[in-house]
Amino acid sequence: MRINIVLSLLMALACGAASALSLSIPKTLIDKAVQAKFPREKLSIRLDNPVTKFGKDSQKIELCGNWASKLPSRAGDFCINFHPLWNKAKGDIEISKVQLLKLSTSEGSEVPKAIEALLNNTVLTLLDGISAYHVPDLVGKHIEAIEVQESSFKLLF
Repeated sequence: MRINIVLSLLMALACGAASALSLSIPKTLIDKAVQAKFPREKLSIRLDNPVTKFGKDSQKIELCGNWASKLPSRAGDFCINFHPLWNKAKGDIEISKVQLLKLSTSEGSEVPKAIEALLNNTVLTLLDGISAYHVPDLVGKHIEAIEVQESSFKLLF
């Protein structure tokens, strides 16, 4: 009887430890995966040169880069933030809930309202729902949630 109790306690501890298991994906791997998705182009607007900044407290990622418009010929910088979304079926960390933070021209002037509206819609639709990182299938199918850290994603099993 005593052996059964000890074995039961050991099994409970082992199961508890397994559910608390986590793995971190370094920011450098995420950055490489994001950069591979660029440049992105839609409606003559091109987005390029992405740089990310992770926010542990907000659980958001800031992504900044350059934009260029062919008609009219303009260029500048943009910054968005987004919540990473775990898509368990695909094993992907996806960009979701995109918010535009900054939109400027290369001269530092204000973007004309017509271009701002086009850029705002284009930037958001170009980025919303794309995969920021694909987790290998062997691991990805077992992940329950993700957390943004200062320099990594923490995968929770």
